[in-house]
Formats: sequence, C-alpha cells, structure tokens
Amino acid sequence: MEDVVLKMPATDVALIMQFASRMGWIIESHRNPVARFIQACSSNNTDVLTDEEIQAEVDAVRYNK
Repeated sequence: MEDVVLKMPATDVALIMQFASRMGWIIESHRNPVARFIQACSSNNTDVLTDEEIQAEVDAVRYNK
C-alpha cells in the first residue's frame, strides 16, 4: 500500500469514506498513527519510552528531523 495525504472540505469526507470502504482502502487521520505509536509504547512495560523519546520519534517520522 502507499500512503497519500488528501485535504478536502469536511462536507466531502462522508462521500470519500463510503468510496474508500467500497474500494477496500483504509482511511486514518494524522492523529491515529501517532496515537497508536504512543499506545504501543505505553503498553510495552519492558521497554518504556520517555515523553522526550516519543516526541523525538514523532519528529523524525513526521517532520524528517
């Protein structure tokens, strides 16, 4: 699969969601991957990351820092 960022008016989102569902595509907001990353880090008790480490990872992935 390939990731694509699509910006559109909020009024069109429901139509795109229906189309994507029929095509078997997965739609997620920008917040979802970050939330999943934080959830995964906090649920792994053997290798807990600090807030700073999480932020550094987000910066590296999202902002290429």
